[in-house]
Amino acid sequence: MGSTAWRVPGARGIAPRFHVRTGAYPYGNVAAYVASGRQRRKALTVSAEKTPCISAIDTTNFARQIVLDFEFAPVPKQRQRRGLRNEIIEVGAVKLDYHGNVMGEFSQFVQTEFTEGVAYPVRELTGISAVDTAMADPLYMVIKRLSDWIGRYSAQVVCWSGADRRQLLTECQAKHIDLSAFPTDWADLQAFYTSIMDVGSHGCVSLSDAATWFGIEFDESTGHAHSALADARVTAKLFKQMMDGEYRVSPRAQEVRQRWGMGERVQTRLSSKCPELGDLLLKLKAAGR
Repeated sequence: MGSTAWRVPGARGIAPRFHVRTGAYPYGNVAAYVASGRQRRKALTVSAEKTPCISAIDTTNFARQIVLDFEFAPVPKQRQRRGLRNEIIEVGAVKLDYHGNVMGEFSQFVQTEFTEGVAYPVRELTGISAVDTAMADPLYMVIKRLSDWIGRYSAQVVCWSGADRRQLLTECQAKHIDLSAFPTDWADLQAFYTSIMDVGSHGCVSLSDAATWFGIEFDESTGHAHSALADARVTAKLFKQMMDGEYRVSPRAQEVRQRWGMGERVQTRLSSKCPELGDLLLKLKAAGR
């Protein structure tokens, strides 16, 4: 595949676009305050600046947003070929219109070529068995089916981190799979949320932590909480929240802060920036939250 197939507007020396429909940001909401003003504007371009070939989130110039998630299985070292260390074993996707409304879902297991079975940690996390992958179609057929499902509309692929894009590109190159019909514009939602959540030195925010922070539950109707489709559904809800500009911090966000060893430092730093926010925090403490 030629390199031009993955060139992204704004990735090389051109300022990326960041068209995101915004709403009002009441300062009485912690995350809404963090996401307001210039900090929100900066967050929208983080992925384009720090991740090569990943563009800024753009909800204006695309008719569809494809929220995509892959589950991987490690390839044994003795069977690794052409730099392929993992293989995709499941694809999950949610199709959204430009308002963020769900238009459809895609879910399919993938037959592996170099990986035999599914390693125990992956099986425990995802619920995917060796039988699931053995009975599935190979990746080239699944990608063709996914491309047909996306359709001919202009579409941006939205993922949680750049790992999914890197995996797809590496695996398709190793297996000589044509991606010419697949969307070429990708956006990293993890970079956006890592920026607006003001996590300090913790690093990148996991999908699970972001979901807990904003009170979004994993949907286990897929058969397992961390299947590709379940993760894509949660990512789509976080994406819809970003589009609407409505952030509701869950009381469980404090669990995440404590696990990170942050305590109340984030709250104190934010309250110093906004008196209204400080009053809100005092009321929450008085209520025992």
